[in-house]
Amino acid sequence: MDPHLNEYVSNTARIRALSSPSIQDIDNAAEYGTLLQDNFITIGQLARENRDILSEHLFPFLEESASVTNADLEGLGRFEDSLLDAQTMENLDPAIHAEISDSLLHKAEHGDSVKLLLKQLDREITACYTMQNITRRLGTFPQIAATYRERGLEAGRKIRDYLEPEAFAGLPDNECRELVLINARNMWLLYEGETLSPEKNRDLLVQMEKALALADAPYYRRRMPMYDWSFHEFRALQDILKLTEYNNARAFPADAIEKICAYGERLDRLWHSAPLFYKDLMHENELQILLVRVRYLNGQVAVEDYRRNLLELYNSRDRNDYSQAGMTLNLMLPAEYILTLDPEALTEDAKYQVSRFYHDTLNYAFHMSGRDSLSFMLGFLSHLLDCFIEVPGGMTFGEMCLDCLGALHPPTYVHSIMVGQITRCLCRHLMRLHPEYFAKVPMAGDTEAILGFAYQSSVCHDFGKLLITDTIMVYGRKLLDSEFFLLRTHPKSGADMMLKHESTRPYAKIALAHHRWYNDSAGYPDDLCTAELPEKVFIDLVCCADCLDAATDTVGRSYNRGKTMDDFILELKEGAGTRYAPYLAELFDDAALRRDLRFLLQQGRRSSYSKVYRQLKDLTDQSVLYGENYDYNVLVASTVGGTFRQTFS
Repeated sequence: MDPHLNEYVSNTARIRALSSPSIQDIDNAAEYGTLLQDNFITIGQLARENRDILSEHLFPFLEESASVTNADLEGLGRFEDSLLDAQTMENLDPAIHAEISDSLLHKAEHGDSVKLLLKQLDREITACYTMQNITRRLGTFPQIAATYRERGLEAGRKIRDYLEPEAFAGLPDNECRELVLINARNMWLLYEGETLSPEKNRDLLVQMEKALALADAPYYRRRMPMYDWSFHEFRALQDILKLTEYNNARAFPADAIEKICAYGERLDRLWHSAPLFYKDLMHENELQILLVRVRYLNGQVAVEDYRRNLLELYNSRDRNDYSQAGMTLNLMLPAEYILTLDPEALTEDAKYQVSRFYHDTLNYAFHMSGRDSLSFMLGFLSHLLDCFIEVPGGMTFGEMCLDCLGALHPPTYVHSIMVGQITRCLCRHLMRLHPEYFAKVPMAGDTEAILGFAYQSSVCHDFGKLLITDTIMVYGRKLLDSEFFLLRTHPKSGADMMLKHESTRPYAKIALAHHRWYNDSAGYPDDLCTAELPEKVFIDLVCCADCLDAATDTVGRSYNRGKTMDDFILELKEGAGTRYAPYLAELFDDAALRRDLRFLLQQGRRSSYSKVYRQLKDLTDQSVLYGENYDYNVLVASTVGGTFRQTFS
């Protein structure tokens, strides 16, 4: 592999660590802010190196007209592998991985090596599965995930053609045959997150049964005597049971559930036939989740017993396990429990358990800093947010989202708070100078209600980014077109999430429209007309505040030197009437407004980062104090769940 590409890998790993530093060895808030600033200066240097490496040592090989040798394909394939590990879910750069895969596959298909082609088809399936998992969090845009799914399935069908006995026998070696067998079993993964018709579900189950049957097929066993057929059988059975995830979200019909349940009993027998061997493949608690879920769905376990079993498994979990098994127990299990509840008829016990799940999830997320499995974690978190229940007197959806931003990406949390403060400042001065602009808002005449609405709507404006945190953390290179498209989905995704909940519903239109230009001539979503919306003045204010903070921030949002406020005012005046509301350009002529904004952009931003540090530090200290046997009510009152509430209130 080109040593320059090795350098890209090491730079990217370092960038990830620098962008999410641990606070364990930091003694005070000022040190935390200084560390972040220093880190992002270093990130800027590494990013420039990475951009040069990609432009000189990668992208030329990916051009359609570029000719590559088999040795080039091998080397670029190894680079591709270093960016993404499908087993550990440590994804350094899945988008670049997918870009490379698409290009190299086309080249391999026109080459003369079956082995290189099969390896590249295998990489293509992995790339598409990973990008599908990232994009399927965007429930508002299912077509994005569907594009990757179909691309992956096409590669899978090409590999599966080699299962035909004559083609299988003609493969050059056992490594190629193993790739064919593994992908024949793994193709079902590309259907994850998709709700199918009963007929398509039955079809999918049939295909998975065929992959399972390979373990007992004499022809393939003779051809591949050294292949780990026990592993193949175990994984195939495990995959069949996973089809019922999230309370049978794929809507398998009763007859299919009955068959899946029978396969569950077979998996249980297989695991217990050699637990010392199989425990390395799947923890016993993971097995129990699969079994109790299919037995419940099959009518063999009452819902009360199912919930009790889930809680027993949850209470035995390792709160610091960030492996796939750990995330299943810490994040999937709560969602499975919540999906059995009727939000309109919650018992007191159910309310307690739901609140406990949310606080525990935030605790888990706050300790996520610096880990490489963020994309995997976001997949689980998106399901938990999707089934979120607002319990009266408990944590609201708005608080949960803001807390998650603080846990997973402090710069976006600080940006949200800064936009809130700037918007409230703009709103206060606009009411002072031109109260007529608020004549049409629902709370017209109530100054405090208007200021409160301005602040809270702006704090919520980037909730859609929570689903694509791993994309906004790409600092080491320019974003690909596919990533820009993902970023442009966040207003609609955020608004759709917010509309589901009482605490955020009033602010959904502001989140939806905050990237629309004042005159609707540009921005996104591109089919939105804001001119007649009663919230129009708030949209104008949030749009301006968002751009002002982004332009002047040097941490988290950009690793280039930020603009001054005077630079932004020139931009504002140039865009008056098109991108920005004309009255905002006039408003910035007011000396009192400029004085207040300068204070917010300097002292206010430092205070916000200090606040994040104190919240992270408090949580860490409380976790050490209470350990695994903490008193739940004490910890909730003192740390997670209470930390950000004052911000959102």
